Amino acid sequence: MGDGGGRDLFRYLVADESDDYTAVMDCFSGLLLAELSAADIASALAATGTPLHADVVEARCRRLVHWGNLAASGRDTGGSAVTDYVRARARYRTTVPGARVHREAAAVLSSRDGAREVARESLGRIADALVLIDALVGDSGSVADPDALAGHVSGVFAHHRMFTESVADFYTYLGGVLARLDLSDDDYTEFKLVLLEYLDVVTSDVAQYAPLVATRLRDLAPRLDLLLAALPGTGLPDPAGVVRSPGRTRSDWDELARWYDEDSGPRRLRDAAAHALTRLLVHTRRLTSATPGFSHRADLLRLAGWFAESSDEQAHRLFAATFGAYPSRHLLLGPDEPDPRVGPGTSWWDADPVHVPVSLRERGDRSPRGRTARIPDPTPDRTRADALATQESQERAAAVEELCDAGDLNGAHVSDLARTLLLDALGELLARSRSLDSPARVDDHDLGLSLTAEPGPDTVVHCPDGDLTVHALSLRASVPASRAPTGTRAQTDTDSQRTGTE
Repeated sequence: MGDGGGRDLFRYLVADESDDYTAVMDCFSGLLLAELSAADIASALAATGTPLHADVVEARCRRLVHWGNLAASGRDTGGSAVTDYVRARARYRTTVPGARVHREAAAVLSSRDGAREVARESLGRIADALVLIDALVGDSGSVADPDALAGHVSGVFAHHRMFTESVADFYTYLGGVLARLDLSDDDYTEFKLVLLEYLDVVTSDVAQYAPLVATRLRDLAPRLDLLLAALPGTGLPDPAGVVRSPGRTRSDWDELARWYDEDSGPRRLRDAAAHALTRLLVHTRRLTSATPGFSHRADLLRLAGWFAESSDEQAHRLFAATFGAYPSRHLLLGPDEPDPRVGPGTSWWDADPVHVPVSLRERGDRSPRGRTARIPDPTPDRTRADALATQESQERAAAVEELCDAGDLNGAHVSDLARTLLLDALGELLARSRSLDSPARVDDHDLGLSLTAEPGPDTVVHCPDGDLTVHALSLRASVPASRAPTGTRAQTDTDSQRTGTE
């Protein structure tokens, strides 16, 4: 392979005759178990409009063999006549690293210089596949369909790779755009919309799905050895020399869990988004300060035209949207809000007072004066939000435990939060089973709650603020089979069998 080792595989891309070498390697693309002679390659190149003499092709193939991209089936011998004969009959095939390098090089050379769409849907597919893997593995590790399990595992890592690669390409393109100083007003407006809309959508999806994926990976970690043992083998004669697919080793799963940890991949994406927005503000100040006579006259004329063409109802909505003349609601002024759960629907009576800048309160002017303030550190707000989310999760877990301990809910005394969770589960059950002529059950694996309903007498649940009555249904709460211990799961299965017998 030469003195350069694996780096020699890339030499044909920068050699003086790189077009010839690339054309020769293209002849092997799309062919399986292909062994071509120099004459076969010359004929194929002539058909594609790239004529090369067979001797030139032979020389190029010999050089590719030296670099490790191709392998020759024949060997040189001592005599000159025999050597020429062997060379004339030599056939070439691609090596594994050579074919891989050429595929990646062809993909890079054929790609366009533009923003790549981020595969946001992959995050949801990862979360769904982890639920299916958890259900297939169970606690015993005996999997009825190992091929289905292997498909879900491959899907998790394929979607993760697609998402991370698309995110890396998008942020690389974004960094190149933000580094440009020659952006015109039109280009700036276009890229500003990309930042404020698309970038916010990506970070919102990451904030929604990354904690869910991390939680499900932590739940699966104690049974990871059972999962790896249940995956089917390669079926190849030499397993030690086979490159396994992603997800077949513990290190693959550990690396995946580390990426979705709060302080790893999601944090890097949030920091990159904040950095991009900061550079956008800097570029905005540069454009506005460098533009002489900056005016909104064209914008105001366009707005006046919209008012002239609008009906009375549309004009009122347009005025409210333009000047912020909304009905009396809580006014948010950005990241300085101390409680992230306070929204536009929060009453002024319950919310804390909002600090209004002096220029806006006295002069009605939003333009900043003085030095530009530093962007506040969101760490305290994020810490407080995490603490509130943890407290809420603990309260919901306690309410679920309260329902599961009650079992038969007729006559049970539960808290208000447990009653709310019960109503949510009952609503989902009624939405799935419109006719309750037979027993029905709904499982919420995230909460750890299973609700069973069957025709029977009324169920009356006592709560601090009143009684809840469910007519003609007998309700029972329990732990889902996938989360219950062995004894509890056996008891649940016995109850299910008894319910089916009745």
